[in-house]
Amino acid sequence: MKNKPPETRPYAPSFLDRFMDFIARLPLPYWLTYLLLFVLENLLVHALGWIFGWLPAFTFVPILFSFPLWLWGPMALMTHLNRVAQQALADFCPLLEVDDQQLERLKREFTVMPARSVLLSAVIWSIIYIGLIIPAFRSSFADYGIGPSFSGLATLEGLISFAIGSALYYHSFRQLRLVNWTVKMVGQFNLFRLNPVYAFSRVTSQIGVAWMVMLSLTLLIFPIKLASAPLLAILAAQALLAVAAFVLPLLFVNRRLVFEKRRLLAEHNLRLEATLKRLHQSIDEQKMDEVGTLNSAVNSLNIERTILTGIPTWPWRANTLTTFLSTLGLPIIIFLIQLLIKKLLGI
Repeated sequence: MKNKPPETRPYAPSFLDRFMDFIARLPLPYWLTYLLLFVLENLLVHALGWIFGWLPAFTFVPILFSFPLWLWGPMALMTHLNRVAQQALADFCPLLEVDDQQLERLKREFTVMPARSVLLSAVIWSIIYIGLIIPAFRSSFADYGIGPSFSGLATLEGLISFAIGSALYYHSFRQLRLVNWTVKMVGQFNLFRLNPVYAFSRVTSQIGVAWMVMLSLTLLIFPIKLASAPLLAILAAQALLAVAAFVLPLLFVNRRLVFEKRRLLAEHNLRLEATLKRLHQSIDEQKMDEVGTLNSAVNSLNIERTILTGIPTWPWRANTLTTFLSTLGLPIIIFLIQLLIKKLLGI
């Protein structure tokens, strides 16, 4: 029995959704606006360090780039994922039996986060930052000649970035849960109309790609010598979660497509059995006109079986899988290159 749309209570949008909506309404493309904010924050923080003597003049500290990255990067990616989800839902609609009101509620669920949940996510990740990240940063600040005052400012900047940027994880898990729930609303999948079926693979793959993009950029910015065991564990978990994000929400669709394929093949086998039985009878009775007709029917059924067997049951296109796997390997390559450089330079 297929699921029905949930009767969700109205909820207030998070402050992040309000801010992202504001950025999206500006004349500039949203990604360019976030890029400019990223550059501006980096320049402002380093300029304060130069002016007050907290940093050697006109020197840049690579580790400080990670904080603006995790502040503005996730918001750009969440905006992108919202647009991907909206288009995917529109493409998936032919498979759903919902009215306009239910469809609008689905769109809101996919693109607007509840305020309380985002606040709770910020609190949880702030605790993680204080417990795991700050200890790793403290020892590195002295290596860059950063004084205690600037260390406090940088630590506060990092806390804000992780508290806000971590919403990317909540946003992603929320969309993945909604994908898993929405595909279960479909009464029956049609193996000969797979375009709507592929729609949500764009969402799940783009979520995995978003995590890998953030991981790759973090590895490019973050000094390899500061990579502690807890931090590496978080990065490795992110790679594993990216794979799970791509595959797990669509396993239900795969099972349904496999079931539909087996059903069609079972019907095909019954037709083939009946046709062969009639063919044998015609041969025994020497009805050669019917033999020719039935022989053509058997050939047609064999062609049909080849077609049915060749229909894929994984709910994504080949190029979607290729793009995801390529992105998945990027942070691994970057990390290995950094390790090689570290070994060659002895740092």
